[in-house]
Amino acid sequence: MNLGEKIKECRKQAGFSQEQLAERLNVSRQAITKWETNKGIPDIANLIAISDEFGLSLDELIKDDVAVKKKIITDSSAKKWHILMIVYLVAIVAYIVYFVICHKILMIGFLVATLFMLFFELRIFIREKIYRKRKE
Repeated sequence: MNLGEKIKECRKQAGFSQEQLAERLNVSRQAITKWETNKGIPDIANLIAISDEFGLSLDELIKDDVAVKKKIITDSSAKKWHILMIVYLVAIVAYIVYFVICHKILMIGFLVATLFMLFFELRIFIREKIYRKRKE
């Protein structure tokens, strides 16, 4: 049984409509529909909320669905790297600003390259967030 079927079965056993479950999980009814029809996969926060709502462990909920396992691993790994890269680039900009203010040394080439990388990384990070929201 895949994740969508498990969510639908548990929802029906609990006597909830899609609308009621959506309200309890703070998501849209359309998100519940996508999950139950396997057109979308809940993110890890929603998987935890679903498992808590129905009294299941995460393992019971996703054990047989390989696609969900891969999505969780990929999402968490990619998100960590994006956040780490953004923090690193902001630290470099702070370092450059420190040198400009305290030592009157202007590293314009380094600053431009770092800002370019920072904005590029932020663009990718924001695009992925928008893409994930649309999939739900």
